[in-house]
Amino acid sequence: MAQPIDFAPSVQAAPGAFSAEEDLARLVETLHASGTLRVLNGLFGRFDAVSAIALSGLDTPEGRRGVANVLLLGKLLGGIDSDALDRFVTALNRGLAAAGKRLDADTPPGTVATLGRLRDRDVRRGLDAVLTLLGTLGAELHAPTEPPFSTTDGKSSASP
Repeated sequence: MAQPIDFAPSVQAAPGAFSAEEDLARLVETLHASGTLRVLNGLFGRFDAVSAIALSGLDTPEGRRGVANVLLLGKLLGGIDSDALDRFVTALNRGLAAAGKRLDADTPPGTVATLGRLRDRDVRRGLDAVLTLLGTLGAELHAPTEPPFSTTDGKSSASP
């Protein structure tokens, strides 16, 4: 039967590296200098009072709705394809930059020039996307079905 090998790797710090004790001392000094240590000390010293205030705020209809809304937004954001969102945000950023440049123009385009932009494929594509978004919003807001991301059962309070 195989016998275990005694192996203890030697840990040698690089020259000029800080030891764990020195790192901890620098961290405590930084927290003290920034005032964070005092805030944390006060928070943990009165943790029961702070948590009671926070929990009493959450034990209201607004608090429950706020928590439900945060969970709903997390669920919604988790369902979005990151590549599609990246493309959308990049396009929105570039579109806002281009729109800002157009707003800086001395004279606005005339009605005929504005309608002439409808011949541009990209303008029509963007307009179609906006109209599709508005149509879908209108249909979903009018639909009598349960929203797909709802976290409530329609009751006014949550009870175990």
